[in-house]
Amino acid sequence: MIQWLGYVLDMTMSVLFFMPFYIKAIRFRNFRIELYSYGILPRSLVSIAALVVLSVEFVLFLLFATGLFGGWRELAAIVLLAAFAFFSWRKTKLTGVDTCACYGEIAFLNRSPVYRNAVLIGLLAAGLLLPAPEQDGYARINSLLFVMALSISIGLLQSAWNHRKRRKRREQSAVPM
Repeated sequence: MIQWLGYVLDMTMSVLFFMPFYIKAIRFRNFRIELYSYGILPRSLVSIAALVVLSVEFVLFLLFATGLFGGWRELAAIVLLAAFAFFSWRKTKLTGVDTCACYGEIAFLNRSPVYRNAVLIGLLAAGLLLPAPEQDGYARINSLLFVMALSISIGLLQSAWNHRKRRKRREQSAVPM
């Protein structure tokens, strides 16, 4: 039972790293603008930093989906999320904006990134105490495909939902009273 809990946590973390990777990759220009808005890097380094962030998120997705490098992947994810939380906190202090665009149109994941990352860090720390689920090569490939399909489906459903809400608003504002 405890091993299944570790597997569910790994799949959850895998989805939570693949989704922002996928969204940032398909909206790379917007991601670079978002990254620049943090005021940490000069414009000349933003594209390189964006590629580094995408690479790290993709590697973490792979590690959590396949169950490889248990312990190290959690520590790497904790360091990354702590850095993201610090930079989000800094941006909030400087601009008053307490949101990010990490998860595209999935608004509830973009609200309060510092608190979200603190919760994820807590889950990762708890995951260090769980036994690592054992997977063979076939299960690892299935996990990768499952996480990618689930993440893309969530993104598509959220886009469709937001499109529907925008269309309803336009229709309501177009109706004369």
